[in-house]
Amino acid sequence: MLLSNIDNPPQVIMVSSSIPGEGKTTVSLSLAHNLAAMGRRVLLIEGDVRRRVMSNYFDVTPRGGMISVLTGQQGFSETVVHDPGGGIDVLFGDETKANAADIFASTRFADLIAEVRQQYDHIIIDTPPVMVVPDARIIAQHVDAGIFVVRWDSTPRKLVSEALGMFESVNAQISGLVLNNIDQRGMKRYGYGYGYGYGYGAYGRGYYTS
Repeated sequence: MLLSNIDNPPQVIMVSSSIPGEGKTTVSLSLAHNLAAMGRRVLLIEGDVRRRVMSNYFDVTPRGGMISVLTGQQGFSETVVHDPGGGIDVLFGDETKANAADIFASTRFADLIAEVRQQYDHIIIDTPPVMVVPDARIIAQHVDAGIFVVRWDSTPRKLVSEALGMFESVNAQISGLVLNNIDQRGMKRYGYGYGYGYGYGAYGRGYYTS
């Protein structure tokens, strides 16, 4: 990832996937922790504000969230939480009745990203699956690079291709792909399974409440 642009290494990096359950949040956390271990100042943003599960991975308690910052209810400095174990700062998502896509398309979100660029070496944004909601495509307009997560021997090849096409349609920079949840014993088998259905709306059923 850091070598994807040697002259201008990416500062804001998004992590996404085609559908839920591919491990993108785990990859986001791992990337943030690895960068912090290199001595970098790292901010992890929970961009999946519809689901909001990132607090389950930390022992720290959220003090508001990104929506509170964007609406002016709280300042960034009083909302961001430091995780001493991982050495990173975390800006959690919080509940909102507004449409999440509209929030990420707002000038205030763009201003927030511009602000944190001045404070951190790297900003990692964990985004929702691109085939389920449009949020990731909108967030992609504010990042320098993207990581696309695919669950091995699970996600249909056609689905991966169409998801990447969605990012291409908005000129989003996807710099690399992570093949996740590999079963080494199954590595002897070649290729993905078939027989999957392509009703994309079904993948999001029960995943989001809004």
